[in-house]
Amino acid sequence: MHFKTSGTALYAMEALAGQIGSCRKCALALSRTKTVPGEGPAPCRVMLVGEGPGKKEDESGRPFVGRAGAILSDLLAQIDLSRDEVFITSVVKCRPPGNRTPGKEEIAACMPFLQRQIAILSPVIVVPMGRVATSAIFSRYGIAFPSFREVRGKRFLMSENETGREMSVIPVYHPAVITHNPPARAALEEDFTRLGEILCTLI
Repeated sequence: MHFKTSGTALYAMEALAGQIGSCRKCALALSRTKTVPGEGPAPCRVMLVGEGPGKKEDESGRPFVGRAGAILSDLLAQIDLSRDEVFITSVVKCRPPGNRTPGKEEIAACMPFLQRQIAILSPVIVVPMGRVATSAIFSRYGIAFPSFREVRGKRFLMSENETGREMSVIPVYHPAVITHNPPARAALEEDFTRLGEILCTLI
């Protein structure tokens, strides 16, 4: 857990990380080594949301520190962003055993934490990475989700529940896609190029 700014948002995020660390709302708490609340500036302009922690994240308590994390860092660099400039987290904060897809009950148990993070961090852009994160965020904020293919790379608007503040949501492929499907790199780079273009118009 690394938050890089100070003030009200910092203290709120630290308190929330403590709540996540003691959470026992679903069975993922039984097998985790560490919770992975996320890291980055608080507040932030850009928030990246993955599916859930993997083995290295579970061991370290930090998001995207494995191979997918290295890919993500490269993709961010291509659009002139560093990890220090974005907040990175996941829909579920504990590793699903065997890196399986988190179940509906597990996502439902963890979504209030993500929703609270969004409220505290006040991002201009939320970037769900992959189908699971996109579906979860769209469902929580009342955005129609026909399929990941149809929404990928497009900009959607959502209102933050506590304040009504409007944010942009831009779904992209998950960086891990190229670890099992190397030809998908071109599509992944295309997504982040598109993200960079939209960033230039919003920030």
